[in-house]
Amino acid sequence: MGREHQQATKVSVESLTDEEAIFRAVRNQCFQSPLTTLPLALAGGVLLLGAAFGWGFFGVFAAVVLGLIGAASFVYNLWIRGEELTKKHVQGLMEQLKEERRTSLEEVETMCREMGFDEGAKEARELSEAYVLYAEFLESKAEAKLGPAVGQRLDVAESARKTGLDHLRQASEIHVALSGVNADALRQELTEWTQELETRKDSSPILTTKITAHKQQLERYEEMVAKRDELVANSNALEAALKNAYLSDAGRSVLSADLDAEGPAARLSRLITATEEAEKEMGEFLRSIHQETTSI
Repeated sequence: MGREHQQATKVSVESLTDEEAIFRAVRNQCFQSPLTTLPLALAGGVLLLGAAFGWGFFGVFAAVVLGLIGAASFVYNLWIRGEELTKKHVQGLMEQLKEERRTSLEEVETMCREMGFDEGAKEARELSEAYVLYAEFLESKAEAKLGPAVGQRLDVAESARKTGLDHLRQASEIHVALSGVNADALRQELTEWTQELETRKDSSPILTTKITAHKQQLERYEEMVAKRDELVANSNALEAALKNAYLSDAGRSVLSADLDAEGPAARLSRLITATEEAEKEMGEFLRSIHQETTSI
């Protein structure tokens, strides 16, 4: 129940940039304020009592006054204090988003460290640092609401974080599969059997079969190592692109709404697309690993 509720209330960059959704949230907050709901509730109560006890003009007058007080409170909060309330609402969403992204990054780092995948844990930590640095810089540019330029870049940075984490999760899956393979023992047995086969005067089908099987396992092992390292390298590339985008935007007094085609933020966006394509191919590879793990 708790997990489902948490997932249902997750904050996205879109919720920080959707002006209509932000307005609706602030409007509902104003309407639900006790200064609005209490007078309106009392007005309704006075009307009912007035009808029941025949208060006449006095009851209607009291209900109208209370209703006007509630309506005035709603108008004051929405139109006078609206900008202040909007800013607080967006800041609250930002804090929730920060907590969610911090938790997800820490989970991957902890998972990698617990399975002995130190390189993955190190990359998760560095990706977290690069993302937080850039995201907090962008959020510092936002005032009452996120403008198109900030929202655009935050969306790209968030995609980079998610893609990098997905790659590290996949790399950790491969690392677990690799940990169940004693490659040194396979190589030693392969060398011994090969030497034995070369010294025999007659052929040995059984020995030949063993040698072939070991060669196939070692080839698969090396392929898995290469795939794992590729995933870590992809995450590292996203980390570096986040840092470059931060350094580029930090030197600008004004952020343009459209990403500069040659700027670091645009290059980061193209890199995300490329790594997402690689992730699809990696998914097929991981499925084949799950099928073969028991036989390695």
